[in-house]
Amino acid sequence: MNNTQKRAKIVKDIVAAHYEEGRQDRCKLWVYRNIVNRDYPMCDRTFWRYLGMETDEKKENEEDQRQLKMF
Repeated sequence: MNNTQKRAKIVKDIVAAHYEEGRQDRCKLWVYRNIVNRDYPMCDRTFWRYLGMETDEKKENEEDQRQLKMF
């Protein structure tokens, strides 16, 4: 897992802890502006990209079936 994926996982964990569905005063944009952006400065586009990013560690360990083997 590279640094971008690690940071995306941290941001997703923060959003999961503070986001409350149905409350407009605790929406994802509020979490970004008041919590995430203070600890991890980034633009809002990067924030939304991180939320949409795959951060599964299992994918990294699986072998790609399309990849040819050398030996």
